[in-house]
Amino acid sequence: MNITPYRLLPIVALLVAGCTQPEVIEIKPNETAFLIQMDGNSKNQKAFMSEEYLAENKVASKRVVIPYVGVAGGGFRQKVLAAKLITVDRTPVTREWTGSEKTGTTASNQAISVESKESIDFAVGVVMTASIPEQAAAQFLYHYAGTPLSVVADTNIRGFVQAALSREFGSRDLDSARKEKAAIFQKVYQETKDAFADKGISIDTLGYSEGMTYADPAIQKSINETFEAAMAVQKAEQKVKEAYQLRLAAEEFVKAKEASIAKIDLDIRQLQAQAQMESVRKWDGHLPANVVPAGSGMLFGLDKAVAK
Repeated sequence: MNITPYRLLPIVALLVAGCTQPEVIEIKPNETAFLIQMDGNSKNQKAFMSEEYLAENKVASKRVVIPYVGVAGGGFRQKVLAAKLITVDRTPVTREWTGSEKTGTTASNQAISVESKESIDFAVGVVMTASIPEQAAAQFLYHYAGTPLSVVADTNIRGFVQAALSREFGSRDLDSARKEKAAIFQKVYQETKDAFADKGISIDTLGYSEGMTYADPAIQKSINETFEAAMAVQKAEQKVKEAYQLRLAAEEFVKAKEASIAKIDLDIRQLQAQAQMESVRKWDGHLPANVVPAGSGMLFGLDKAVAK
């Protein structure tokens, strides 16, 4: 009996399918896996691919063996995988959205553009790190349906940060924006963290990088000149303070010198007085002959009084 080619195809397919080995998949340490059954009673899957459903189908092991099953199709039965393994890569993602090609995640200008209350345009650099907690992998998979965290960071997270920074800087004049930049970023960080926590993403860090780069170079020049003038005033004030301190020190030195001289003079006078008192106590009433002769007018008659 002759077997035509179209009759031979189903037979070959069955033979090949019968020899199909199970699929063995290794789950990496940075991955969380979910095993989704391809067949089954849909009535038991009333919330198919919901967050709750994904959490219930989370795989605890690090190696999964998925068998093949036979299904009818194309006029013959064929072997297909009984389930599908979906993995979520939880590796942290860091982004540097800056204007410099030397510091940014990419060589292009990725700084976030905003404007002040006076509609002065400028850009700020942002540094952000996000990750997926192991216990939140089901949340992430449900909200982003297999989209990598790196893509979510460059789209959803960046867009949220852009809107929040635009709102905060736009409500302040330029001077306030410059002074309150740290507070603005702290507020935006907390808002971003809260917004994405319910979607399975942890915003680990979010802060500013580089300075405020103005679209109009003349504004930056004006700011630089104002800063330089302020610094010159501060230096002049510092010199005045230093001169004043030197003056006070000199005055104190003069006072100390005068006090020292007065003290020395007083000490000399005290020594002289003590010496005179000591001489008076030891004097016996006679004067050395070779010093002042008796009867001399310099004694004012004291020698005659002593003699009586």
